[in-house]
Amino acid sequence: MNSNEFIMRLKLSRAVYLTVFLIGCILLWYLVRQNHPEFTKTCELTKVFQDNLLKLSYRVHKVLDIMSLNHCLCYGALWGQVRRSSTLPWEADVEFCVNNKELSAFDENFIDRLFRKHNLTLLYDSAEGIYSITDHGFQPGAQVKLIVFEEDPKLDVMRRIGWKRRMLPPNCEDSKSLDCFPVRLLRKPLPMKLFGSEQMPVPWESLEILKYHYPDNWWLEVFPLNC
Repeated sequence: MNSNEFIMRLKLSRAVYLTVFLIGCILLWYLVRQNHPEFTKTCELTKVFQDNLLKLSYRVHKVLDIMSLNHCLCYGALWGQVRRSSTLPWEADVEFCVNNKELSAFDENFIDRLFRKHNLTLLYDSAEGIYSITDHGFQPGAQVKLIVFEEDPKLDVMRRIGWKRRMLPPNCEDSKSLDCFPVRLLRKPLPMKLFGSEQMPVPWESLEILKYHYPDNWWLEVFPLNC
């Protein structure tokens, strides 16, 4: 190998390492940004907004029922149901947990057309494994999130999907962001509880799922940082 070839290979290796390093930095920045979102600026949204958010969640629930897709209130929406039988007054979204296996049985175009038929816009965040559903003409700023979980039959748990979690060890203890919980909490048929003026599906054992999603403070009502 002559000196020119050696220099060319050295430059190429440095370029590859630099590219990998930059990609790693971008991914790290993205993960940190996702785990530290800006805090809510409004402690209590208007009554009209809260009512419209509930109505939006009912519409999404009905579409999911048309698909016979198992789903239940979870995260902040479940907190609201348990404590107030409604949404939390500072929350601008309602979360449903859904099973990826059931959802994957449908073609993406079919799902999109079905929601559009009901005047709902569907967007998928592949990094987080979350579908965001809105109707900006009805209530700007309000959204319903479908948080997608996959079943691990060996461990008998449900865990979050999304490409950023594919890079993590598939171990619930080592990777807390997988938000694992026992499969039994999502077994059909799910119980129904009052959420606003309508009955909505909730997980089995009520608060049990929150112990997995908020292990450090599941028993507390956590307010936004500025409230």
